[in-house]
Amino acid sequence: MGTTTWKKKRVKSSAKKTSVQKPAPRKVTLNDVGKLAGVSPATVSMILSGREGVSFSDETVAAVRAAAASLRYETAADRRMARLVRETIAPGNPMILIVCPNVLNPYYNTLVQAIQQSAARENCDSCVYITYRSLEGELAALRLAKNAGFAGIVFTMIAHPEEIIPRIGPRMPVVVISDRHAALDVDTVELNNYDAGSQVAVHMHELGHRRIAYISTSLDRANSARTQRLKGLRETFLALDPGGEVVVKSRDVSAEMERDDMEIEYSVGHELARKCFADKKITALVAINDMVACGAIDAIREAGFRVPEDYSVCGFDNILPSRFAGVSLTTVEHYMRDKGRNAFDILYAKMRGGASDRNITRVEFKYRLIARASTAPPRR
Repeated sequence: MGTTTWKKKRVKSSAKKTSVQKPAPRKVTLNDVGKLAGVSPATVSMILSGREGVSFSDETVAAVRAAAASLRYETAADRRMARLVRETIAPGNPMILIVCPNVLNPYYNTLVQAIQQSAARENCDSCVYITYRSLEGELAALRLAKNAGFAGIVFTMIAHPEEIIPRIGPRMPVVVISDRHAALDVDTVELNNYDAGSQVAVHMHELGHRRIAYISTSLDRANSARTQRLKGLRETFLALDPGGEVVVKSRDVSAEMERDDMEIEYSVGHELARKCFADKKITALVAINDMVACGAIDAIREAGFRVPEDYSVCGFDNILPSRFAGVSLTTVEHYMRDKGRNAFDILYAKMRGGASDRNITRVEFKYRLIARASTAPPRR
């Protein structure tokens, strides 16, 4: 029986093969931002450049910034900064970006220096970017890190995770120092602020206080640590003493206020403490942090009252001035230096490829209440 072999006939095509190249993505312009925000390109330019001598309504400014963020518009300042950083980075030395809301509060400058100390030991350079908790600032920091070739980012606090985290991308190692309850989908170094607030409540209850005030800068979604401290304080205090009360006094602080007023946290503490004096039942003030607490202490003393005989005061963070003899502030220690160093260690492992991109590292730091001379039993 014979075998038949079938051969596929090859037909030459007379048509020349042409390679189709995808057009490069079009650069976002001022016109695009203005069209989305409903304003002129000139208005967009003046708002994003912060030009002096002109003013716009809060609604217009918010619309322009939201449109720029949505379109991922890069300003000329962004491009200049990225070019400058690329020219500055030492050959062979990785550069990391440390993103910070401010560097006036000793909490943040302690974190920054701890990160830089650890980075220096591994021959890594570092650059600090200040955001003042604004979405625009955090987006600009992320653009800078990507455009300038940074090896990784440490956010010492992230105010807008829902906007920032999805834009990071898998190739950029990122570590965020955050509240445990934020549940971010990145590597984090955390503190359980709810439990820290709860421990302050126990301390105040054991001293015999029945009505305390919680004084704070902005209490909103962008500041989860503040809201969690309040929640832990209030729920625990009322559970220990159902007849007790926690009075909340806060003041909203915008990004512009935080940038322009170098004493904003101290001033808020001073202002809110004075508002407590009319309520004669309040015997203790719990401040969101030690800087606010220091403002409260000065307001109490300036009004002719004594700490702790007339008012007990407690803070959070255990910054260096809290230990000074003239302050002696009761506060919550949560190991700022160790948090900064650990944040860099996690980042460096990712930079070197020593940690899998499929895994998320979460490190939780403990806290410890340090009772000093600013708290005592309530006045009679």
